[in-house]
Amino acid sequence: MSKLLHCSHNGTELGWLINPEDESLLGIFPGQRLELYEGADKLPILEGIELELTVEQVFGWLSLT
Repeated sequence: MSKLLHCSHNGTELGWLINPEDESLLGIFPGQRLELYEGADKLPILEGIELELTVEQVFGWLSLT
């Protein structure tokens, strides 16, 4: 988390911290703004990238079953 906050403070546009314990994702934005995403929430994507992605999709890819 500290590395993501450092990057946010120094100009990174977007960071994700994936939490497998509760299948959530924390979005880190400029100015160290944080937002929590869960379930069917659509994830933030960098401008110019045409992609729609949900938290459920990410964890579906990470699932070993």
